Amino acid sequence: MSRSSSLRLRAAVVAVAASACLLGGAAVAGAAPASPAGVAATASTAATESASFTASGYGYTQSAAIANASDAAFAKAERAGWLRSQCYLRATDVKPSGGGFSVVAEVFCRR
Repeated sequence: MSRSSSLRLRAAVVAVAASACLLGGAAVAGAAPASPAGVAATASTAATESASFTASGYGYTQSAAIANASDAAFAKAERAGWLRSQCYLRATDVKPSGGGFSVVAEVFCRR
């Protein structure tokens, strides 16, 4: 077999394989079961990524101290590339300190 005919043969094999992949993908997408009304279909993911961020804060009331600490923890998460909607405030540890409150807040993120 000459070099040009082997290149044509390879090109034909690649073209057939690519079209088979495209047709196979369309067949699989068409075969997906419809979800019932009001229920969103979810795609399964092979792996999820998660992270936890902690920060401390201080305030003269418990709610102010929690807000300061949680804002700092959310800011850490955002600087690490997480969206705020992917994170939630998991835990707080409030302790009296001087005339106010010292707080450690933990934010948990998953995508």
